[in-house]
Amino acid sequence: MKLPAQVYLLGLVSFLMDVASEMVYPLLPLFLTSLGAGAGTLGLVEGIAEATASLFKVVGGRVSDRVGRRKPLLLLGYGLPAFLRPILALAQSPGHVLLYRFLDRLGKGLRTAPRDALLAESVDKGALGRAYGLHRGLDTLGATVGPFLAFLLLPHLGVRGVFWLSAIPAFLAWLTLLRVTEPGPARAAHTPPPPLRLDYLKTLPAAYRRFLLVSGIFALALSSNAFLLLRLKDLGLSQEEVTLAYTGYNLLYALLSYPLGGLADRVGLRRVVALGFALYALVYLGFAWTQTALGGVALLLLYALYSAAFEGSSRAYLATLVPQEAKATAIGLYHTVVGVLLFPASLIFGWLWQGYGPALAFAVGAGLALGALLLFLLDGRKGRP
Repeated sequence: MKLPAQVYLLGLVSFLMDVASEMVYPLLPLFLTSLGAGAGTLGLVEGIAEATASLFKVVGGRVSDRVGRRKPLLLLGYGLPAFLRPILALAQSPGHVLLYRFLDRLGKGLRTAPRDALLAESVDKGALGRAYGLHRGLDTLGATVGPFLAFLLLPHLGVRGVFWLSAIPAFLAWLTLLRVTEPGPARAAHTPPPPLRLDYLKTLPAAYRRFLLVSGIFALALSSNAFLLLRLKDLGLSQEEVTLAYTGYNLLYALLSYPLGGLADRVGLRRVVALGFALYALVYLGFAWTQTALGGVALLLLYALYSAAFEGSSRAYLATLVPQEAKATAIGLYHTVVGVLLFPASLIFGWLWQGYGPALAFAVGAGLALGALLLFLLDGRKGRP
């Protein structure tokens, strides 16, 4: 079954926007330092940015379901970082950078759930794995190309020059989005979702609520990838070798996403999601006990297999659990819950590492992942995708 052009267009949009974002992101710490900011200010800027992205994912999904359309939220979400690049390129204080990062992550929050819902609505159920796999692959490829472009351009253009030039792929992403259409008849007569109150979860299917619980437990194991890179350095790799290994991780992730999405369509989304949980636990157990740099690199590449298996298939699986009228809200709520829990996950992991060593920190992460896997398997029902 051939994927529709819509899926490729959405993938291209994400590829171009990730190129633009990742041209900027690695340069921000140095840029903030040049403006007089310290580590505390950097932490404040990034903390506010990521919290904004997490909290507004459910908002973007909710608004999309209420109006019955996806594209307006996508145009706004991709337009904010594309058209407001001058705020960053002309920044004269850390406050200007904070303003840009807030608006940039606001855009990400608003677009994520409507985009994922539109992907699900653009393909038949039997092609969800490939659609999300292709999208994640192109997204990750953009995250690989962006830093490489920044590396090449920085000596010639300087930091501000790279910031200005990053506006080009961001603007191209927005222009590409103009060609995206919403499939099917207009949703003018759609059924609005129920009010978003504290008991809103009760209106969603039980299968969704159980998966949200499993995902919340798993999110507590999802410490920052920075800890994996720190572990590689701890095992003896140089900074250059760590960077090269991480580039290899991103490339492998991008290359494997689509074929593993196809596998999910053939064998069932649940099976590949379960495989992702298991691979994560295996990688973290490995990082807890390995003593060699070669072992660490091998585990990082296995982590790419986890990312490719889990990221696309879990989003595709999630899309099968909720009704059409609440799809974007439910997807946004999922991303918000997981995003909010990532902060304590990394905080706890760092505390365990500093107080008891990396072996215990990685072992606890593996234990949480295995717990999520066990609950997911116990919840399995025949006939579910």
